[in-house]
Amino acid sequence: MLYGSDLHRVFHNWWEHAKELYGLGAIQGKATDRSTLYYDPLVAYHHMTKAGGHLLLSHELIGQKPAEARRLFDGAAEFLGWRSLEPLQEASVDYTTLKGEPSGTIRGLTLAREFGEDAIYARLKAHTEANYEPIWDRESGEFTWGFRLNEWYPRGQYNAGIAVHEAGSPGAFWRLHHEPNLREFIEPTVCGVDFPDVCLSQAWYDASQRDVVPGAEHRARCSGSDRRPALGAMVDRRRGIGNHHDGRGAHDSHFALNPRAATDGGTHHLREAR
Repeated sequence: MLYGSDLHRVFHNWWEHAKELYGLGAIQGKATDRSTLYYDPLVAYHHMTKAGGHLLLSHELIGQKPAEARRLFDGAAEFLGWRSLEPLQEASVDYTTLKGEPSGTIRGLTLAREFGEDAIYARLKAHTEANYEPIWDRESGEFTWGFRLNEWYPRGQYNAGIAVHEAGSPGAFWRLHHEPNLREFIEPTVCGVDFPDVCLSQAWYDASQRDVVPGAEHRARCSGSDRRPALGAMVDRRRGIGNHHDGRGAHDSHFALNPRAATDGGTHHLREAR
């Protein structure tokens, strides 16, 4: 898809097969939807799933079959009662304990954001805030979810999944496939940040001004160290990797942020040396 090749025909061939064998061609976006989750051709056995089990497939189909992905989500949302006023239940179950677990709800949160389902998104968001232990560790500068697991480190898979909705917006996954930002692979980027002495919350490149604009948090939020911080360099991927340009090699212009500015917080400009 990205490079305009015809290799994607493999998916289209599979999809025609899956619509027939797995019942995906009959999905109507209703709570009564069912499909084959797994088919064993050796014994001709269809392991079926109800509409609530369609969230993962919906997520995977957004870029290639958005209309079908939306119908899968609609059926799951109706099946799980997300459009009703009933108390919200977890969308998936841990079959070792038979208790609800968050992976399905996490996917639903991302999908509701993708499809612009604001009411469902608000319900699921409120559920995560109340039940998934959002934690901002001010000493480390990290924001994670504990999920009431009482584990020493945040659970990686759950945290990676739930972080997606924070970075997403309506239609973001579709645009990722069909309107990708390819300039990010050739424009300069920031590297070598002296974390946690410098907490770089964001950075973007203004091509018209040849500026990188970082946003730095207060040092107290990240570290109690008195060591002089260094922001690092803005690396131009088109010319190689380095932290200065002296006219003798394929290095890059160095961008230094005033140490006090880096620790006081705020948004600052780093202008490329010309």
